[in-house]
Amino acid sequence: MALPSDATAKLWSVYKAPTNVLIETEDERTFIIFISEAKGNFFLFNGWSDVFTHLGLKTGYLVMTPLDSTRFKLTYFVNGVSPTCFWISMVPTASHFTVIPDCILPKSHDYTFTDLISTIHLGNKKFHIRVETFNGKVCFTNGIDVIVTQYQLEVGSYFLFTKWFGHSFHLRIFGKNGLEMNFDDVHVDDADIPPIDYVQDVALTAVAEQANGHIIRFVRMAADYFRLPDDVSRKAKLDFGLKSITIRLLHLNPHKEFPNGTRREKRGKGYRYALKRWSRFMNIAGIKVGDTVYFCFDETKQVLSVERVVPPVSRS
Repeated sequence: MALPSDATAKLWSVYKAPTNVLIETEDERTFIIFISEAKGNFFLFNGWSDVFTHLGLKTGYLVMTPLDSTRFKLTYFVNGVSPTCFWISMVPTASHFTVIPDCILPKSHDYTFTDLISTIHLGNKKFHIRVETFNGKVCFTNGIDVIVTQYQLEVGSYFLFTKWFGHSFHLRIFGKNGLEMNFDDVHVDDADIPPIDYVQDVALTAVAEQANGHIIRFVRMAADYFRLPDDVSRKAKLDFGLKSITIRLLHLNPHKEFPNGTRREKRGKGYRYALKRWSRFMNIAGIKVGDTVYFCFDETKQVLSVERVVPPVSRS
């Protein structure tokens, strides 16, 4: 197996590479693997097949964590999941959710009916990510896009999740070159991370959502879909049948106004509602995936307004 050149350059130079390394597997077996060099690249050679035979692997992902310059801890993944509560997932594009493997999920929660908020630790940063059922799969949804946007992750990178306790997880990120990414030089302003649908122990009307008479204000991170909050759905009387509501784009000069249809989605024993033609909505409003959008819904007039659009925080 070829080793990434960026990693070997940091561990060894062409002239100082060891003749062998020790690989420690998750079941505490240690293997001596001999190193082969060709044209400045290094390969795991004699003894590497013994590791595959021991683990019974044919295909899958491998993560090698250096313990020192000649010892590595090996974590392996079959169908994306390791035996010790790790799982690996490709960084999602704007049109994908991050699926959580069934074997990782606590069995005490009914994911088919209620959503919840998970805490994900990435280095010294903490993110709140919504967990919900989508197309029969339990996924990270709102909030994963915050991580992708804030850290400017590319398609082809990988998330490596470690189960912690309850619905909390540790996250490591690997680039397309296979190396773990270090975000010490990235500034993330927590105040600019938009709130998601709710946090634990807070009502479903969400952080920064508040009812004032016939008005509800709420904030969303723009993705390639838009689901209406439950309170807005009820006040828009969508439970009694699908209908159009009026859209006002107050952040534009001049303001724009147009009708927009709604659609119904199955959710456990009930339904939830979303806007139709969301991509058209984004184009007209000048909203991009990752923007923070401030909404206002007027129950009396049945009007959903965009009051403000804030682009994501970039690298410092």
